[in-house]
Amino acid sequence: MVGRLMRVPPLVEEKATKQAVLERIGSVSLIHFAAHGNAQRGEIALSPIPIPNSPNAIPPQEAYMLTMADVSRVKVRAKLVVLSCCHSGRGEITAEGVIGISRAFLGSGARSVLVALWAISDLATEQLMNRFYKLLVEGESASESLHQAMKWMRRNGSNKMSDWASFTLIGDDVRLEFDKQR
Repeated sequence: MVGRLMRVPPLVEEKATKQAVLERIGSVSLIHFAAHGNAQRGEIALSPIPIPNSPNAIPPQEAYMLTMADVSRVKVRAKLVVLSCCHSGRGEITAEGVIGISRAFLGSGARSVLVALWAISDLATEQLMNRFYKLLVEGESASESLHQAMKWMRRNGSNKMSDWASFTLIGDDVRLEFDKQR
């Protein structure tokens, strides 16, 4: 859905490996992850590369889990990183704040990170993100797009706060420029 709205081919399913993501992460202005997040550390589960001769074996986590250390090793040029993953705003709580993957993206150069603070419904998240990106493409800032998408969810039958209130924006309130031909 995001690839269609942005008119770019996304990395999906078996193409969304840790290696492929890390190779491309430094060259784009918008990054969107729709994946599973780790409840303790907010890390992101990407597509594992099957183990040769054992296609049903699960590879070790370091082969597919995107960690703070991984993100810290790359230069991120993105204005906006969207972590549409359960618990992506989580991390270790310290005197300096929450130390998690969202902070790693900011520390590596991202200007703004959109995160989920708790487990989120796939269907509700898809609806919210669809509205968020449509507003972003229309020229709204990230914070206004999020605010309006949340209001839209409430007005359109999403009575459960857990369907829309999990998302929060960290960092600058950015605007993205899109080709006006869209």
